[in-house]
Amino acid sequence: MNEECPKCGAKFSVAEIGGGGICGACREPIDCPYCHETVREERTTGTFTSTLIKIPDSHLSRYLGISDDDWEEMGAELNANTGNSGEMTYCYWFMVPEDTPEEILHKTGWKAGQTIDDIPLDVVDSEGDY
Repeated sequence: MNEECPKCGAKFSVAEIGGGGICGACREPIDCPYCHETVREERTTGTFTSTLIKIPDSHLSRYLGISDDDWEEMGAELNANTGNSGEMTYCYWFMVPEDTPEEILHKTGWKAGQTIDDIPLDVVDSEGDY
């Protein structure tokens, strides 16, 4: 069976090992092989093993509703909103490039030249933190 981790978005397959017994079934965890969080538990007389199928897209891409490949293809420059002082970052923003592919514009509802702002700090600053 295939799963998607609700925490990190990784896709992975799950296989049961040594199951099929009649009695003594216990609740065993099914863990994400990428972030190692327990996704859910199932009853089995054996155990479960997980195999990573696809590494998840970044927090930023998932927040924006696009893939990492879409973000790279857009070529947008992510900027920090540091307010008047320039010392503290409040959020992040970017302008949708004029040459953004139509497919991405349609998927997101953005328009070329539009400013996408108020991107939370934790979406950008927590890259790779699982």
